[in-house]
Amino acid sequence: MQKYLYKDLYELEEKHWWHEAKRNLVNFFLSHYLNKKSKILDVGCGTGRNIESFSRFGEVWGIDYASEAITFCKQRGLKRVVRGSLEKIPFLKNSFDCITALDVLEHVDDQKALKEIIRVLKPEGLLIITVPAYPRLWSRWDEVLQHKRRYTKSSLKKLLKGNGFKIIKISYVHSFLILPTIIIRAFKNLFYKNYYPSDFKLSSKIINFLLYNISQIEKIFIISSSLPFGTSLVAVAKKNYETN
Repeated sequence: MQKYLYKDLYELEEKHWWHEAKRNLVNFFLSHYLNKKSKILDVGCGTGRNIESFSRFGEVWGIDYASEAITFCKQRGLKRVVRGSLEKIPFLKNSFDCITALDVLEHVDDQKALKEIIRVLKPEGLLIITVPAYPRLWSRWDEVLQHKRRYTKSSLKKLLKGNGFKIIKISYVHSFLILPTIIIRAFKNLFYKNYYPSDFKLSSKIINFLLYNISQIEKIFIISSSLPFGTSLVAVAKKNYETN
């Protein structure tokens, strides 16, 4: 991710509907699938708001490769954060009950990353991930965020199963954003040639409120079944017991 975006993230992840809705969904999965106080690792922890939120479920650690992210985490008063790569996680084997990787896998070698996640997860440990969906939605925003790829439901399922995970839940997210995303990013590509402004700018408190509440209605369908399309994917998986 470009360095200037960490300040945006720090300022917006508390109140922007997209960050809040994602955190709310992950909190539900944590409450539903973790039956005790757990040791949790948030990989690619960004500026640390998720660590604060997930702390109700146990002891939460965070890693991020960017020094800017670690600096903002420290500003939040977070102490269990270290600089590190998802491809080489600086913790011992079988260290964590749960790992969250929220919009991180698309930035790295996902095969290496999942092998590292398997290594540091305890047997039958929980993995919760979100990733951007559909290669056809690739845009300059992906380039600004330094993405390497976008996923389909089938490609993500294949990736997880091929690296020692049993999938519990997988669904598209933000189905209502498909058409607006195509239109807005086409417009920005046309009018912003040398600079691509953040997609996470808050345009209106009213729109922010409406989109958050739409996402909460959508959440009901994700929890009860799954959505057939969307701009993102969420998956909940467990490390197979026999996986070393």
